[in-house]
Amino acid sequence: MIIVTAGHVDHGKTHLLHALTGTNTDRLPEEQKRGLTIDLGYAFMPYQDQNNHRQTLGFIDVPGHEKFLSNMLAGVGTAHHALFIVAADEGLMAQSYEHLTILRLLNMDSLTVVITKSDLVDPTTLQLRINQVENALAMQNITQWHTFTCSAITGEGIDDLKQHLVTMANTEQQKQVVGKGFRLAIDRAFSVKGA
Repeated sequence: MIIVTAGHVDHGKTHLLHALTGTNTDRLPEEQKRGLTIDLGYAFMPYQDQNNHRQTLGFIDVPGHEKFLSNMLAGVGTAHHALFIVAADEGLMAQSYEHLTILRLLNMDSLTVVITKSDLVDPTTLQLRINQVENALAMQNITQWHTFTCSAITGEGIDDLKQHLVTMANTEQQKQVVGKGFRLAIDRAFSVKGA
């Protein structure tokens, strides 16, 4: 199963994936220098399925900055599930709404909401952020999701989120995707001389 991140710049997408997988998806020197995801990053999380077979969840970390929207679109197009990430200290921002609209337009009906940086706010603010996100989802006619609050710094909520993703992957593995539109990403196109 391929899971993509979505959300505003600096809302903790890369740090969350590092907490889940142990992999820093910002691999380019410029990304590491600026602390900003520019290109797609990839991480993997092994798990045991219900038949005790080794499986792997694949994660695609997309940029949240508006300048890199084309890279975000390239990453989200092949995913089966999305982690919609909103920072507790900021709430929904411009690219949060933009990414959520893109997920809806791509018929991404499998969504997990993750409120990150939960260690930076009090419980009242955290609940306010959850309500804000749920209202935005309802406005987009998204009706099914699970919500988790996490901190990549303290580790709060990370184990619960991991368990949810594994359970969901096991459930999805048993379903056959029938009647869903087929989508194939084109990576490159070449013109061959003489053809």
